[in-house]
Amino acid sequence: MAGATNELSAWLDAAVDPFVACDAEERVCILNSAAERLLGWKREELRGQPVSRLFPQRLQHYAGKSLLRYLLSRRESLGGRAIRVLARRRDGVEVLVELTVGASGQGADERIVINFRRLHEVIDTVHEPVEQSLHPAEARPPAESGTNGDSLYRVVVEHAPLGIFHFDTTPVITACNERFMRIIGTPKRILVGLNLLTIRDEHIMYCVRETLAGHNAHYEGEYRSVTSGKLTPVYIRFAPIRDGAGRVEGGVGIVEDITERRRTERERDESLAQLTTLFRTAPIGLGFLDNELRYVRVNDVLAAINGSSPEAHAGRRPREVLGPTGMAVEKALRRVLQSGEPLEKREATSQELGMPGPPRYLAGSFYPVRAPDGRILGIGVMIQDITDRKLADEERGRLYREAQDAIRVRDDFLSIASHELKTPLTPLSLRLATLERKLERGEHVDPATLRHARQHLLRITGLINDLLDASRIEAGRLALHPETTRLDSLVEHVLQAMEVHRGDHSIHFERPQQPVLVRADPYRLEQVIANLVENAFKYSPDGGTIRVELRQRGELAMLSVADPGIGIPPDQQKLLFDRYFRARNVSSRSYGGLGLGLYISRDIVERHGGRIWVESEVGRGSTFHVALPLLQGAATQPPVEQPDHHVH
Repeated sequence: MAGATNELSAWLDAAVDPFVACDAEERVCILNSAAERLLGWKREELRGQPVSRLFPQRLQHYAGKSLLRYLLSRRESLGGRAIRVLARRRDGVEVLVELTVGASGQGADERIVINFRRLHEVIDTVHEPVEQSLHPAEARPPAESGTNGDSLYRVVVEHAPLGIFHFDTTPVITACNERFMRIIGTPKRILVGLNLLTIRDEHIMYCVRETLAGHNAHYEGEYRSVTSGKLTPVYIRFAPIRDGAGRVEGGVGIVEDITERRRTERERDESLAQLTTLFRTAPIGLGFLDNELRYVRVNDVLAAINGSSPEAHAGRRPREVLGPTGMAVEKALRRVLQSGEPLEKREATSQELGMPGPPRYLAGSFYPVRAPDGRILGIGVMIQDITDRKLADEERGRLYREAQDAIRVRDDFLSIASHELKTPLTPLSLRLATLERKLERGEHVDPATLRHARQHLLRITGLINDLLDASRIEAGRLALHPETTRLDSLVEHVLQAMEVHRGDHSIHFERPQQPVLVRADPYRLEQVIANLVENAFKYSPDGGTIRVELRQRGELAMLSVADPGIGIPPDQQKLLFDRYFRARNVSSRSYGGLGLGLYISRDIVERHGGRIWVESEVGRGSTFHVALPLLQGAATQPPVEQPDHHVH
């Protein structure tokens, strides 16, 4: 008996088609090697198990009976024809098979035999294999798909450079080409009949559902072979197939092996990673735009210059990032694309470009980025903020101009000083020569000659003293000897002493009603008052009246000297108290002086804790004001608001 069983097992294992036998309770008794390969079960694992485990849950019962009992009840009406059914493998994958069912024996001795045949290729499409088999009138006649057009289509598909597979609405793979088999790494006998919805990949299942709903879809990922476990990077484009009435009867998948593309992308990513380091550490703005003038990448520096984050640049054009400024940028970029020639070191200010924020100076270069074959891949951008450099250049220019001005002022001063010193020396020399001749002859000497000679000598002394005082001020060595001083008496004394110098001018002094006491160096204050009055004489027309006023305002003694002279231009007034300065409407030949009097006066006044300023209008004269603190306890009137313009 054992020998007969062994002989039967050997005979069954030699059979090409899978074979399964079960008992009256539909438990598996026997399965051959072909069945093991098809279903993925070992016979030791399946023996004694319910045969229903070989079919999907939804097909285990049909019309109130088990699947096997229902098929046995239909055996006579089917006339021995095979039935298409979805079988379930051990790993859960569903495959389309044809099977025939037979039975022998009665009662407990009944044996049910199932003969499987794996479909390598199924041309027609069916809505549900079991129902379609049981109601063949609904099926499409096989002859409808066997046309010459189909043969030509098969030739094209089989030689296509991409993997192609078809699936029906079940959805079961009904056909595929050799390229698809090689990409997936699974033999055709496993692929054809595979139910796509049993693949454990939610993205593929989603694409299949979308396709059967009449929509295109695509999938990109790593597909794991159900047999070898091989992982293959693939890109699949799904599209629905429709019948003559426009109804979806299945779908097609076009599969591309993207292993090489992934490798290229990895190499590109490695290169980009290296470039990223350069981008992040470069002290200048760097960016790359594609041929559509869309930003691909920018570094933080360029993003800061453009006033937007690097992420906000991605996929956008300059006009979308920069606003109206981007139009000019895009125009320059298109010129580079069209000519293939770079634009280098173009400078502009942020104001010229209409960019918000504080003014900046920018220098930009645009250059074509080419592939090894010479194709232009996009535009490289290099932007540098040269504001600091420009400001440094401007500062150097300013310092150079100031140095040139200082040289000019020095030369002018030397020329003026030479002229000013020669002016009194010449008449002094002549008068001394006249005195010498008269004394030699024993003639009478006119006192006026001596007086004039002394005046010229005093003028020379004054010029020399001004030079010495200016030098002392620069060195911080101008000494003061303060004492209690009646400022009203000092002003009267100066005005009386200058009577001989007033010429045709008249002086009107508005005296205070009470003594004005200050703590000051009377010699230095006399120097200030004399300088202001002398300037009033110098820059006023003959016959004009010089008005001098002294009054108390709060805790201040206020002295003013007004003249009806030529006036001072507004932009010159704030420079009037600088060393060697002369207003531009003053000729050194017409009006003498070294330009030191007001400079020295300002220093003296400020050393006394006071202020000096001017109010003037061209052609209508000038008024110089001096404010000095009164001696403590001498204030008798409420304070007055100080002018805030041209105060030194």
